[in-house]
Amino acid sequence: MEWDDSADFTWCEQQFTAIQSYVQAQQIPHGLICDWPEWYTAPYVGLWVVEDPQDPGYAGHWILAGDSTGTQPQPVPFDHLPAEDLTEPREAMAAFAKRWAALAAKASKGEAWQGSPALTGDVAAQAKQLARQAQLLAMWANDEELWAED
Repeated sequence: MEWDDSADFTWCEQQFTAIQSYVQAQQIPHGLICDWPEWYTAPYVGLWVVEDPQDPGYAGHWILAGDSTGTQPQPVPFDHLPAEDLTEPREAMAAFAKRWAALAAKASKGEAWQGSPALTGDVAAQAKQLARQAQLLAMWANDEELWAED
């Protein structure tokens, strides 16, 4: 399948539904859930912002969400971080990369991890995959061209 703007639109719409479900399931305090990601590379991952209910118009949480359609064999997990010290999408991406690298390092040593993202099944394999995904997130966060203003 060739990927184009209409496929991007369809994918982002599907992801938005999954984002809404995730926010509800995780009981993330929120106002408006933005209906389009701040950054994405379809059909793999998107970075979404959720409004702070105590400060409307400002970010409350960042949601990093992998493909929810089931087409990716090893999708990026869903995760969230408070936006209080992460005002820009690029900062949020770097924070997810750092968090995931630390989680992967702990999991690879057999240490338990509580919280998000959830690691299930073969924890060693999950840790290896999460480490690769953390490296990719860090690469994206460090890529000046990805964050240049249009």
